[in-house]
Amino acid sequence: MLRVSRSLVAGAATVLALSGCAIQQDSTEIQNESSVEQSDAAPQNPDLGTDTETDTDPEIEVVECSQVIQSGIEKSINAQTASFAVGDFELAYSYASPSFQASVSLERFIGIIQGSYGPLISSSKLGFDNCLFYPNAELATIDVRFTEAGSEVYALRYVTVESDLGWRVDGASALASIGSGT
Repeated sequence: MLRVSRSLVAGAATVLALSGCAIQQDSTEIQNESSVEQSDAAPQNPDLGTDTETDTDPEIEVVECSQVIQSGIEKSINAQTASFAVGDFELAYSYASPSFQASVSLERFIGIIQGSYGPLISSSKLGFDNCLFYPNAELATIDVRFTEAGSEVYALRYVTVESDLGWRVDGASALASIGSGT
């Protein structure tokens, strides 16, 4: 099992949210205020004239996804992508997490997908890899690769959360072209 600090996971989640489609203004402001409060409260070491490092953050366990978890995540992402392919953005939006839907309207979602994730609309087959589950944070990440119209290969990382309706997309990293092929 892997172990990482809560601040590393929080930082990674923040990067994913900021580079992906789920940007929540209120939580960003709270995180920024929290960072300022933490830096103001950091103890000073008078001998060195710098802040002393203390690692008091509890660690979060990171494990590979079980087959059940990964299958559930893949099912939701495949269904959302299939909805894009037929132009059913409302159905695709239903595969977004409740927190995403609370912060991003359907109209904004459509704009985000068409503007930044357009290749998803015409993708052929998705490939999944590196599924990681964060039990304490109740989320999972998974790397997805796909081919747009049989030529350009793209990759992105999804952040997903489990809901009453199954795994739902909470955000995704910026879409990156990683080559060409079939």
